[in-house]
Amino acid sequence: MMQPPGDRLEPLARQHVRRGGTRPPNERGAVVGLEAESWLEILQAPDRNGLTVTEVCRRYNISRKSYYSYLARYREHGVAGLAPRSRRPKNFPARTSAEIEAVVVRVRLDRPQWGARRIRTHLQRAGSTRVPAVSTVHAILRRHGLVGTGSDHEALRTATTAPVPERSMTTHQTPSRAGSYT
Repeated sequence: MMQPPGDRLEPLARQHVRRGGTRPPNERGAVVGLEAESWLEILQAPDRNGLTVTEVCRRYNISRKSYYSYLARYREHGVAGLAPRSRRPKNFPARTSAEIEAVVVRVRLDRPQWGARRIRTHLQRAGSTRVPAVSTVHAILRRHGLVGTGSDHEALRTATTAPVPERSMTTHQTPSRAGSYT
């Protein structure tokens, strides 16, 4: 890889460039993001220093694709367009529909003792067209705060169930061949 004159990359940065990375690594090797001011400096560098876009991208260790996408954002929105954007998707196509979520929540509110398996079975028997998996039903209940933590359930279970006395066999109870007591 040929370096432009006066461009000195640290060995770690050179490795990052060889791997096709677009951002400079920090001292531990993790990739760090660039702020709006840094992008503004990068976008103005070709005009200010008389360099080509390729030379600027090589010097700042970014891809040309990133350079041109930030240039388009800068031209459209100004400096505000250079601010970091959220990577969160705008929509979730695989997420359960609001109608199914509402049905699951309604069933749980009507029958608070039912868990995810029982609710799913109820939906199947009721003839729902698209019944979510048990894990999805549980995720819906958790999202709406209708499922407590495991310790809550354990405390409830021990408080409501009476201890069962242990029964021992007496001498007159002898198992028969079939395994039942006579």
